[in-house]
Amino acid sequence: MLSVIVSVFAVSLSASVVVPYPAVPGLKTSEIYHVKVNGHQVWTEQFRTHFDFDKLPDWFSAPYVSVQQEIHQAGFACNGTLEISVTVPGPITKASVRPASREIKTKVDGNTLTFSIPGPDKLYIEINDYAPLCLFADPLEKNIPSPDDPAVHYFGPGVHHPGYIRLKDNETLYIAPGAIVYGGIRADSVSNIRVTGRGILDGNFKFRRMVRMENCKNISVDGVMFRYGNGWTNTLVNCENLTYQGVKVLSFGPGGDGINPLESRNVEVSDCFLRCTDDCMAIKSPSGKYNVKNILVKDNTMIGYAYSDGITIGYETNGPEISNVKVQNCDILLARGGSRVDGHSGFSIICDGPSKIHDILFEDIRVEKAEDKLFEINITNGTLYGDNPPGHVKNVTLRNIKWYHTGPIVLKGFDKTHRVQNIVFVNCTVAGQPLEKVKGEVMDVNSYVDNVVVK
Repeated sequence: MLSVIVSVFAVSLSASVVVPYPAVPGLKTSEIYHVKVNGHQVWTEQFRTHFDFDKLPDWFSAPYVSVQQEIHQAGFACNGTLEISVTVPGPITKASVRPASREIKTKVDGNTLTFSIPGPDKLYIEINDYAPLCLFADPLEKNIPSPDDPAVHYFGPGVHHPGYIRLKDNETLYIAPGAIVYGGIRADSVSNIRVTGRGILDGNFKFRRMVRMENCKNISVDGVMFRYGNGWTNTLVNCENLTYQGVKVLSFGPGGDGINPLESRNVEVSDCFLRCTDDCMAIKSPSGKYNVKNILVKDNTMIGYAYSDGITIGYETNGPEISNVKVQNCDILLARGGSRVDGHSGFSIICDGPSKIHDILFEDIRVEKAEDKLFEINITNGTLYGDNPPGHVKNVTLRNIKWYHTGPIVLKGFDKTHRVQNIVFVNCTVAGQPLEKVKGEVMDVNSYVDNVVVK
């Protein structure tokens, strides 16, 4: 058993600060990646899934999922300029540090990759044919709660098995760096709750819908890593005034959505890293009881690993309206896999139900790889995930979208009374070419779509 390291240390270099996170007892240290930041070693974990494939249902055999998945991850808190080196066992023949939009300049010297970044960031590093390294350079922690506060569920460095943690009004859940908590979160009809820290909440593929909050108000979730849950990782039902900031979600199993606001309002998801087997983020209204409005998704990195969009509005769209959704300044590194509308997209609106979806903005988005479709708006017959009639989509703006390669952009209404209307593309490019120039080659638009403008 590895010893529990309780303390962390800060290292100053040219006005920068680095706080390496302690090694987590019982977790495997990477045999591939050795990470240094400003000359100081940062512990790196090697994580592999441990499904029992003989006991999984047949529908689990989706490509990329029904095989052992492996990632490596290293985390630390910091501010200021960071000089980072990553050393691997053999000579480096190829390497990338993404998102590509960061334009990070790298240097290779034998088996070591070096680069610098100006401050906190969340990066996805690929070297040779090794499993990827997720590098989490977090901002310095603020407002750390006291372990003696009776309103705080405090988990310090080490291993914890609390099962489901049930939060009440005005309570905080804190998971410290160096802590792994095997369990989940439940909250119902409570207000003013906070989930924070830099440790790991791990579902161990046992805890169904690992985080589920229903009918809650004033929720703040900050910095924590959620991983290896069973089903949707963060399920947020009829919640108001909700923020996710700096969160990391690593999902591996079927239905492994990252963050799903369901029938919720006044939601902000920012500066998060989502590597998910199913949709990284899905905005839905399953029950049909509530409107969905005022959703802001910004500054996130999304990797749709198996059968996943980066972000989608849909499928379950049964509520009266979904409106005022803004997705801004996001990097989608990968989207792929089969779906009930013939493949996933970098991002999409799939109206599978009677909702009126309107006033949607996608702005400053980079899609590095979308294997099936670049973007899609699709009004279905309303029965792919339910038995409701078709819906409506109108007033959607896509501005400053950069798709790194070519592929289809699909716009499909359902019939003459269930139409896609008023779709505007502004300053968008496909494989380096203006969309206006190549729209005849890439856009698939049916007869139930009105007023598509490309400028």
